[in-house]
Amino acid sequence: MTKERKKSTIYIRFAVGMLVCAALGAIGGWYVGAAENDLFAALNAFNRTLAAPGLWWFAPGYLLLAVGTVYFFRAKSLLPQAEANDHAFEEADRRLCLALILSGVCMVLLFIALGISGHAMLAGPVAILFMVHTLVHLVWIVALQAVTVKATKAIHPEKRGNVFDTKFQKDWYQSCDEAEQQKIGQCSYFCFRLMSTIFPIAMLLLFFLSSSKMVQPGWVLLVGLLWLAQQLSYQCMAYHLDHGKKKGAR
Repeated sequence: MTKERKKSTIYIRFAVGMLVCAALGAIGGWYVGAAENDLFAALNAFNRTLAAPGLWWFAPGYLLLAVGTVYFFRAKSLLPQAEANDHAFEEADRRLCLALILSGVCMVLLFIALGISGHAMLAGPVAILFMVHTLVHLVWIVALQAVTVKATKAIHPEKRGNVFDTKFQKDWYQSCDEAEQQKIGQCSYFCFRLMSTIFPIAMLLLFFLSSSKMVQPGWVLLVGLLWLAQQLSYQCMAYHLDHGKKKGAR
């Protein structure tokens, strides 16, 4: 009986969830239709506000790169002590990890800055500054990642991989022990679950905006293809690991 009640509860929750989503969708659709002109004006104002800072969109990247560089040098100062001192080892490893995280975030911020700043008509000195900022960011990010990985190898000699190699992630993963690979798997699963929640919400929002002619259909296609790439990459790899190995063993 307990198991049956649990199953019933699952189905009831699912049905209630679907009804709530349908109700919210209906309310959202009605609101978008009723306030179409106001929403269109608000969207245009929002876009203008985003583009207004121009090249200042590069500023957050510079800030985080500076912080990441500080973490790197603070970690590097501990490397001579790391081999003999467990506390120094852990602290150096933590700081190097933060430096690598910040450099990865800055790569995303760079593309955001490129997209928003490049939305305006760039010409003359502004165009030159745009290219200079882009180049400085790219060089700084790659350099920070390279020296951070090199320092990490100093305290983890078993690690392999070159950040300038297209197979860096594969080589690095293969050099990790079983516990580290399990952590990578847990992080990947967490990311998959999070994005599996974000993508439907984004697609629903784009549906309302597209149906009201506030955004172009290309945005719906872009987000939909990204969601599809996530789903297919996960499912196809799962199928390959399960059935591909069985087929090869026959």
